[in-house]
Amino acid sequence: MAIPANVEDLDQLVSKFLSRLGFDDIVTTLGLVPHAADGETISLRMPLQDSIAQANGMYSAAALFGAADIAGTFLAMSTYADSGQFPLAVQSSQNYMSNSKTEYVVATAKILRGGGSVAVAEVSVADADGKALMHATFTYVITERKLGK
Repeated sequence: MAIPANVEDLDQLVSKFLSRLGFDDIVTTLGLVPHAADGETISLRMPLQDSIAQANGMYSAAALFGAADIAGTFLAMSTYADSGQFPLAVQSSQNYMSNSKTEYVVATAKILRGGGSVAVAEVSVADADGKALMHATFTYVITERKLGK
């Protein structure tokens, strides 16, 4: 497999994965949708909604983490999981730098290093105005795993 080169290819990857699950998962809960792809990075957009906001109306740290992890997961899956494997996060590091009340945020992931069974992704999350909110790295083990319940 290859990193999606455009948002249409990314949308196809996400749709195919979600249809294989057979149920709504965290991607649906967070409202994540494909935003951009260029063959090296992918971006997912997450709208601000009450269910993922802090009491002050800004994005919750958990929602920002989720968007970052899922962007990294889809990137690792598209890059290294060509036989149906699933990237499992085994390490992560997050730095929360700011927060926002903009209409949406965008999580953009790129591969720092990868191989046969491990991928390291860097993910930045920025608000709709481009303000950096979070920076994260994830290490994924690419392993055989049956999707679903």
